[in-house]
Amino acid sequence: MPEDKPNPSSLADLHLKRSYRTGSKLLNTFYVPCLSVAERYDRAAGFFDSKSLSIAAKGIAGLIENEGQMRLLTSPRFSDDDLEILKQYTGSVENTDIFETALKRGIEGEGVEEYLQTDRFKCLAWMLEQEYLDIKVACMPADEKKNPYRLYHEKLGTIEDKEGNRIAFTGSINETEAGWTDNYESFEVFRSWVGHENKRIQDKQDAFDRLWNDEDPEVDVYNLPTAVEKSVTAHSPDTIDGRPAVNLFLTEEGRNEYAVDEDEKDLWPHQQEAIDWWKLHDYSGIFAMATGTGKTYTALRAARLQADTRLTVIVVPTKVLVDQWLDELPEVFGPQTSVLECTGREDWRKQILSLVDPYRVGDLNEIANEDRAVLITTPHTASGDAFRRAVDHIPSKRLQIIVDEVHRIGSTQFRKTLEIEAGRRLGLSATPNRQWDQEGTQAIYDYFGNHDPFRFSTQDAIENGYLAEYDYHPLLCELTTEEFDEYLEYSNQLGAIEAQLKSSESPPDHLYQRREQLLRQRAQIKKSAIRKPNRFGSFLDTEHLTPAIIFCEDNEQIDDLEEQLQQRNKNYAVYVSDRADEQASAFHKFETGAIDYLLAIKCLDEGVDVPDCPTAVIVSSSTNTREFIQRRGRVLRTSENKDHAAIYDLLVLPGINAQPDDKTARKLVKQELRRAKLLMDAARNGEKAEVQLAEELASYGEGLKTMVYTIEPPDPFEAGLPESS
Repeated sequence: MPEDKPNPSSLADLHLKRSYRTGSKLLNTFYVPCLSVAERYDRAAGFFDSKSLSIAAKGIAGLIENEGQMRLLTSPRFSDDDLEILKQYTGSVENTDIFETALKRGIEGEGVEEYLQTDRFKCLAWMLEQEYLDIKVACMPADEKKNPYRLYHEKLGTIEDKEGNRIAFTGSINETEAGWTDNYESFEVFRSWVGHENKRIQDKQDAFDRLWNDEDPEVDVYNLPTAVEKSVTAHSPDTIDGRPAVNLFLTEEGRNEYAVDEDEKDLWPHQQEAIDWWKLHDYSGIFAMATGTGKTYTALRAARLQADTRLTVIVVPTKVLVDQWLDELPEVFGPQTSVLECTGREDWRKQILSLVDPYRVGDLNEIANEDRAVLITTPHTASGDAFRRAVDHIPSKRLQIIVDEVHRIGSTQFRKTLEIEAGRRLGLSATPNRQWDQEGTQAIYDYFGNHDPFRFSTQDAIENGYLAEYDYHPLLCELTTEEFDEYLEYSNQLGAIEAQLKSSESPPDHLYQRREQLLRQRAQIKKSAIRKPNRFGSFLDTEHLTPAIIFCEDNEQIDDLEEQLQQRNKNYAVYVSDRADEQASAFHKFETGAIDYLLAIKCLDEGVDVPDCPTAVIVSSSTNTREFIQRRGRVLRTSENKDHAAIYDLLVLPGINAQPDDKTARKLVKQELRRAKLLMDAARNGEKAEVQLAEELASYGEGLKTMVYTIEPPDPFEAGLPESS
């Protein structure tokens, strides 16, 4: 079959087929091309509600450009209660409140606001207001002897171009999103320029006209009630020279949607579900998606919706992650997007106003003619006065914000970022809650809509094949006698402070400060336990997959681990923030396989992509749920070069000086076990690792052995106070 002309001007140029069915990309191969050259479109289909009206407007931009007209005949969507009343009613449905109520519910009720905000719906509202569109409603006549649940459910359409060419189509296709994109549908097409098909087209047109003029005895047809029409036209958009900016109304995603690059990634089901969830929550919320499940790409695809009319601000915690976002931006937003990096390594202050001003003072036409614009920055800059002044006074409907690793933005240092008045807001984090900081957590949720996040857990991702399976291996390491005695002393001091806090109605601030100081000092004993380097050395002597990331506590510990690696002639590099001159070289060597081990402190915890790395060794122990979940995520990304990952976790035990019934010793073990249980839960060898750990703890008493099976892991999304002393 010959291809359509590059710039078709008539229906005959489209080389339409006699029939279409699912698999033919109905929306892009039939519906949109036909409407792009149409002057008249008559359609009988479906139900009357905001979603069906919005979908009816797909591709309608061409009809507007051609000064075309559309007549839409549709059915009201009655509820079960409506139908129960109609069952008792034998008069004209037009004279009942049910009719108008059912129609108004469809465009004013719960759950439809997302469709009222789409540009397609606004475009349709403008057509109705300007009389380019007329809508009538079809109902089956009330009859006591007939089923009151009958619906007018015919599906036919006719399209005519300016040259007088006509087509008619009829079949299962309905005027809904599912009909044009998801369902298994088929329909026949009749073309006026082919054989004797013009007579069939005229038959379909006559049938539609009889319905439209209420001349069919089997169907009652009513004009759209005035109150309902006003509800639709209230959403009519701003115009340029009396018409909408047509290029904004091709789809809710903005221009060029129907010329998407064939190489564009398909969304995974959970990614599409996340975007749908965000739209349903008024374009505001948090994606709590496991590391490696495509948060960045999902966020950009979500932000691309209507991006032509919005300035997009992206806040990313580190410059390494800024680079990753910069790599993905052109793929999703398009290569013509104007991107300004607002970080300490760029002189952004001289350029930002020229990019921002059109969104602050420009009219719709000016904005529509600009390339999409993105400001990508860090929390340090976004929370600063200069950046916030630059984006101040932009109407909220012209501004959207994405905050990566959103838990960071709740800190007192960065919280001013949450003063940016963006109409659309999206936060990203595998663990959005701020552990031990309820105030900061609440500030985040208040800004992003104060509802539960969209969640897609590590377990969900592994079960669905988006993340690699992994094995969990606990490595036990005991405190020395001196370390446990010091740990016990800190615990006793904490106990005394806890008692003072509980006994006082308004404790002085210095007690809380002292409590936090003691907690940090006690935690440091576990994190930097003297025996950890030797235990790491024992690990190096076993068989394990490489390359491996080694998560360390501080530079002193790194020095000790380097000594273990050097003794065994291992190839390694160091990746820490205060050795920035080595970072790029170290990471490049790790990615290319030139080294087997990469020692890191915290700068690899968040977001950095290392898909080919199969092994993580957690030397630095922590009760911070976010930290070890993020570290696990570094090695779970799928890759052709690995079929599974492995996590080695150094668990700190009290040592031989602790008595089996010592409360402090039991709490120490409990803290370590909670981390182990969370990591075991999603591991493919979880049950085996649990039995092994229980047996190794048996020497500490039957109580600790039992604790392995009974203790509950922390909720990955929880935030609260640290465990008590």
